[in-house]
Amino acid sequence: MKSLIIYSLLLPLLLAGSLKVFSQQQQQTTGNLPIDPDSKKIMYRGVVEQEGTMPYLYNKAIEWFGFYYVNAQSVYSVQDKENGKIEGTGRMKIFYQDDKNNMRRDGGQIQYQIKFELRDNKYRYTVTDFNLKSNSRFPVEKWLNKSDPAYNPNWDSYLYQIDTTMQRLVKTIRDKMKPTVVKKDEW
Repeated sequence: MKSLIIYSLLLPLLLAGSLKVFSQQQQQTTGNLPIDPDSKKIMYRGVVEQEGTMPYLYNKAIEWFGFYYVNAQSVYSVQDKENGKIEGTGRMKIFYQDDKNNMRRDGGQIQYQIKFELRDNKYRYTVTDFNLKSNSRFPVEKWLNKSDPAYNPNWDSYLYQIDTTMQRLVKTIRDKMKPTVVKKDEW
């Protein structure tokens, strides 16, 4: 019985501590978002040296789109194999925690631009122009301003969700663009 009382007293402290750590992780991540110095927009960009001709890398990029997006055809706006360019509009959902009902609620949909530029033996990916989908354009960079009178603590969570999703996206790009290893079935 005593151990049950001790556990019931310690559990809230442990939960509070873990929420504080999660909050600190969110703040650290939102403070480290990649901001383009020229446009002042959030931008994930990388140039990757990858063995292969431009048409081969183009096909690998198309393959990645099919892997990452449920309906890749709805993402594309440009597919230019001759010039090695693929562009499109991606989407992701964001959520917030409803403390009243202790439930995760829909916070909206984020749209972003994704672009691949391909050359022989290298490619560049760019993910930028993050906007909250609404009647008018709402750049998510506004959420970086904590001194805004309309500041909402959920903004940190939204930025954290964007950052973690984009880090996963970049990781899958780098993984899926590598040459496919064909294993021989020797028996």
